[in-house]
Amino acid sequence: MIIKNGRLVMPDEILPADIAIENGRISEIGNNLAGEAIFDANGMYVCPGFVDIHAHGGGGADFLDGIDAFDTALRFHATWGVTSMLPTSITAPIEIITDFISNIRTQKKSDPAAHRRARIIGAHIEGPYLSQKNKGAQPESWLRIPARDPYDFLLYGADVIRTVTLSPELEGAVEMVRRLTKAGIIVCAGHDNGRKSTIIPSIEAGVSHLTHLWCAMSTVAMYDGVREPGLCEIGLVDDRLTAEIIADNHHMPPELVQIAYRCKGAKKLCVVSDCLRAGGMPCDGHIWALGPKRARLTDFIVSDGVARLPDNTRLAGSIQTVGQMVGNLARYCNIPLTDAVRMASLTPAEIIGAERDIGSLTVGKRADICILDNELKPCAVFIDGININIERE
Repeated sequence: MIIKNGRLVMPDEILPADIAIENGRISEIGNNLAGEAIFDANGMYVCPGFVDIHAHGGGGADFLDGIDAFDTALRFHATWGVTSMLPTSITAPIEIITDFISNIRTQKKSDPAAHRRARIIGAHIEGPYLSQKNKGAQPESWLRIPARDPYDFLLYGADVIRTVTLSPELEGAVEMVRRLTKAGIIVCAGHDNGRKSTIIPSIEAGVSHLTHLWCAMSTVAMYDGVREPGLCEIGLVDDRLTAEIIADNHHMPPELVQIAYRCKGAKKLCVVSDCLRAGGMPCDGHIWALGPKRARLTDFIVSDGVARLPDNTRLAGSIQTVGQMVGNLARYCNIPLTDAVRMASLTPAEIIGAERDIGSLTVGKRADICILDNELKPCAVFIDGININIERE
């Protein structure tokens, strides 16, 4: 198959060229390529499929609902150009999280192109080892402390768990970081109430990524007359750390996105959706469950284009996809399209160690491709070289 007449969005340039696909992989990139099956991109932007490493659900489903919810949520994200994902849990009873891990293990075996849905790379476990102060919308009653509450279930799930978010200042966090890192799990810091003196030891123990800058994250404060940076400031200047942002124009206004981009650059900053089950659903004042419906751990509502707790005290996550956020980065934050696309594809792939297979339009990689129209809206999506014929309401 040949995708012709497109403007290929490469990491450092936009290249007018064709793409040849064989056996689900990109086999050639060049001009005037010939083949029997042709898809005419007609001058539109041809991008690598987007990679979302932090999403809780979408299309009315939460990944913690159970195995049947995966198809709904993964299909929803695929319609917006997301071809690979880390389904993400929230703070919940351990048995719910272990069920989620088991479902990830089962669902990874499914063929994403045949099901017209995003591919599962692994799991992201967000919580329950988070601070009470910056828990965000996470249910407080199920928060845990590493030094007091065993986390062996995470080590047992290391075959599918790609990332774990924890608060670096919690008692026992440094040892937990060491153990998770040794098991091959990428440890992310977030939802914390730390300060420099309590954050640096966890970074030195192996923390390498920050979960949603500025959102439920410690910041500069005075301690006994001494001003110390928090996780946000440390993350902006420490080159050992990559970071993610929720670019929905609500969690972070364009000015904050620009600060993060100028500090970290597109190679160390990625965009994530943090999308909840209400993504793609009518914004009609409906009360939604955050996490599994059966447990009803906490609720949220959608107002003014963003999810909030019913008492309006906190944001609860986004209702947008990474495919929508790429347009936000380019239109509202003045980020070049090459960098906006990189932040949604190659950079997150590199963060989770999947860049050899996905994340860029490179010969030999999977033919995961998203085509954007001139309004930067996904209009065609290919997974393993198969056009999944997206349909959106």
